[in-house]
Amino acid sequence: MKAKKLVLAIAIFGGMLFTVQATNIIDLDGQATTQVDKSKIKKPRHG
Repeated sequence: MKAKKLVLAIAIFGGMLFTVQATNIIDLDGQATTQVDKSKIKKPRHG
C-alpha cells in the first residue's frame, strides 16, 4: 500500500513539473514571436 501511494505521489509531482515546464516554453515562444527589433527595420525613402 505504501508503494502504491509513493508511485501515485511521484506521478502527480512529475505531472506538475511537466505542466510548469510546458507553460514556460509556451511563454518563451510567445515572447520570441511578438518582439520586433525596430533597428533592423528600414523604411524606404521616397524622393
